[in-house]
Amino acid sequence: MQKKYTKEHIDYLREIAPGRYNDEVTRLFNERFDMNATEKAIQTLRTRHGIKLGVPRARKQYTEEQISYLKELSAQGLFNAEITRRFNERFGTNRTETAIQLQRVQYGFQTTARNCFKKGHVPWNKGLKGVNFGGQKTQFKPGHKPHNWVPVGSERVNADGYMEVKIQDGKLQKNWKGKHVLIWEQHNSQPVPPGHAVIFGDGNRRNFDPENLILVSRAQLARMNQSGLIKNDAALTKTGVIIADLLNKIGERKKQRAEVKP
Repeated sequence: MQKKYTKEHIDYLREIAPGRYNDEVTRLFNERFDMNATEKAIQTLRTRHGIKLGVPRARKQYTEEQISYLKELSAQGLFNAEITRRFNERFGTNRTETAIQLQRVQYGFQTTARNCFKKGHVPWNKGLKGVNFGGQKTQFKPGHKPHNWVPVGSERVNADGYMEVKIQDGKLQKNWKGKHVLIWEQHNSQPVPPGHAVIFGDGNRRNFDPENLILVSRAQLARMNQSGLIKNDAALTKTGVIIADLLNKIGERKKQRAEVKP
């Protein structure tokens, strides 16, 4: 059951929110009113009343010292796995390689490390020179990379105008992923569910603030596009998601009634 918040609650949120992160705002709020509201509940309450924090969301999980150290490690030309290991060792954290890579991409910290064989490496096809496995003779020479190859972590803008990040090399799986999707998944610690999409609340495809990234189902998105419910303000667009659900529900009811009629 949803809690009822009074004007005193809302006024206090407006007072303490500026310059603080949501976890601290939640703690102060609960201490003041002897409540146990969750961070998600407080975030939803702030959004509903247009109360903004005014702090960069990406800095919550990474301090200035940590960001500086990531920049230092990247400049040393280390692989992401080694950067992650050293980072966790120094700060006593357990960040994943994906999380560290995404953070470096967000700040533009690239590394010159490249995946190549070390001295003494024994290739899988040693001794099989001249054996044809059905491939063409015009194959790349050892160490050759296509002219359009770029390292993992590189960014590009696709044909639809969305920023993408290269997440891996290889041909069997998709190598590029939407930057907004990566940020949403990191912020929410879960992959985007099947049948869903992440949209920009204010319509700006370069605003990667997690609070501007909204998860919607394909059915919600179709209705929102049809009814013009994606606005230039994240709070209004989130309200549009609720309206889309209502419109879809009304549509379902009308369809059911039409099927019942003789």
